[in-house]
Amino acid sequence: MGALKRGKRSGWWIAGVKDPETIAEHSWRTAVGGSVLAMMEGADPAKVALLCTFHDTQETRVGDIPWIGRRYIDVARNEDVTADQVADAHPAVAAGIKAIVDEYENSDSLAEWQRTCLR
Repeated sequence: MGALKRGKRSGWWIAGVKDPETIAEHSWRTAVGGSVLAMMEGADPAKVALLCTFHDTQETRVGDIPWIGRRYIDVARNEDVTADQVADAHPAVAAGIKAIVDEYENSDSLAEWQRTCLR
């Protein structure tokens, strides 16, 4: 996770931003913003913060590949990168992180989030 503070978000370079935020800064802002939105919409802010915190952790291994770049290269699935990252972790930690990444990647929370937002 510490490596994310050195990696810049590459999509901003494409957009012409000379000094883009780091991946860590992006993840922090996503977690805070997501938590606030969750509070406003009656969702679980802690769960949203956790999803946001781990949503880009795979970039410690594969870098920040802009969405357009993913069309032209084969990239490991984020779930597979996460499994590799937590392979030597405590089993409870590995299971917890894999579950939250799987939920994010598979949009398992999206239906609930949409129902909450559309109320």
